[in-house]
Amino acid sequence: MVLALMQYATGGRVAYTMDSLAYRDASVNFTAGHPMQSTNVMAPEPEYQPLLIWPPAYPALWSSVAQLTHVEIDAVPSLLNPILLCVTTLSVFWICWRVTGSSTIACIVATVNAFVPGSMIVYGHAWSETLFIPLLLLAYAAFWKYRMSKDKFIWLAAAAIFIGMANWTRYAGIVFIPILGVSVLAASGAAFAKRILHAMGAILLGVALALPLWLHNWQLAGNISGSTRGGAANGRLLQDVSTIVDLIEHSFFAFSMVLRANLEIPIFIAILYVTIRTFRRQGTQWLRPPEIWLPIIWSAGYLLFLLYARTAQTGVPLDLRMLAVAFPFLLFAMAPAVKSAFSDHAFDTRKVLVILLLGLLINSGLFEAHGAHQNYASAGVPRWRSEFGLAFRDMRNTSPTSRALQESIGAVSPSTLILTDYRALYIRYLTGARVYSPYDTDCAHWKGNPEGLLLIGAAELPAWAIDCLKTNPQWRLLRPVGRASPSMYAD
Repeated sequence: MVLALMQYATGGRVAYTMDSLAYRDASVNFTAGHPMQSTNVMAPEPEYQPLLIWPPAYPALWSSVAQLTHVEIDAVPSLLNPILLCVTTLSVFWICWRVTGSSTIACIVATVNAFVPGSMIVYGHAWSETLFIPLLLLAYAAFWKYRMSKDKFIWLAAAAIFIGMANWTRYAGIVFIPILGVSVLAASGAAFAKRILHAMGAILLGVALALPLWLHNWQLAGNISGSTRGGAANGRLLQDVSTIVDLIEHSFFAFSMVLRANLEIPIFIAILYVTIRTFRRQGTQWLRPPEIWLPIIWSAGYLLFLLYARTAQTGVPLDLRMLAVAFPFLLFAMAPAVKSAFSDHAFDTRKVLVILLLGLLINSGLFEAHGAHQNYASAGVPRWRSEFGLAFRDMRNTSPTSRALQESIGAVSPSTLILTDYRALYIRYLTGARVYSPYDTDCAHWKGNPEGLLLIGAAELPAWAIDCLKTNPQWRLLRPVGRASPSMYAD
């Protein structure tokens, strides 16, 4: 069912963004025998530079699949994403089955997780989250197996290994190392001394796996994530918290202001009523099972890390892609409530509320899938939603924007030199030419090239472009217009 939904939405196609092109470039370099290297698009020498901003696990997997299956590099995401989506869905199913003891409830939650907009958006793109999410879910599953096996360390070690691997996939994985240690201390049934020992062992194992990458980045860039990526403006915390809450609500209401206006307050009142009634009947006992609060710790820890990381990543917005990692854990926290609601035949407020919430999530997924299907049919791009009013731009060479840009540039040979103020990696992917985005103010690196093209989108020529035209008057200046020169990021 899950694969059929994605097939309906995408027709087996996977969209690219600039991050996708960076991963693709690294995977091409892996295949060519240059592991953990990215192409230098700022200067002709050196040809490669260390892969820092993007962790290497996803491009390494991309390259490995290409070599093992002997398929073209751009066909790999269409093969890899369904496999990783299956791993994600089966992991959610197994966890919910063990948590609730009901395969029916586990099937419902696993299906709903695949239908939520964040999940569909992630698995509709060639992004590292397609690997990061299943690794985290396998870590969480291994931790639950550790609890069920009466604290056999082998399962806790497996959880630490998966989290260590997640650190090689996305730098946000660092937050799950201490979260795993806290989970052992709070949810293990062992004696306190054994819990301390196991927590320290899990943390040390996770750190040991991630440490080589951190040291590599620190040695080259001065920090473990490879780049500071700028600094954040003060006073943005409340705005970011509001954005997270808003995106979670939109995930239920399919970005429909009509649905939200008519259902938001009644649902809030129903949740408040059910919560108060449960407190009156059971006190705080219903909050004590780790099945409820443990996934909340995992999701809240990740979201708090995002808020902290935003102080160093001003150019990275909060969107459904970033929130997709937390959503399975929110559903895990809901799973006991879903089981409780369907434990009898009574048709009460609790059951109506659960059915409504799950139905809203499925409706959002169907709405997103139908929208992507229609967009692919009419425009050749999915326009997967980023946030309210914005969509991710598909930068595959089959998209109208990319084709318009290719037509504007015209036929070029691989030896052609192109200097641009666009994203050079994007133009290099489209043309196969030698494309650079100069960081200097002059043309010193490119003097003497008999054939060259300046692709400039800015209203005023950069200083290096002016110098290049002076020193190489035979070069061609091109300014794309119309559909060839919109924003690179989102519609």
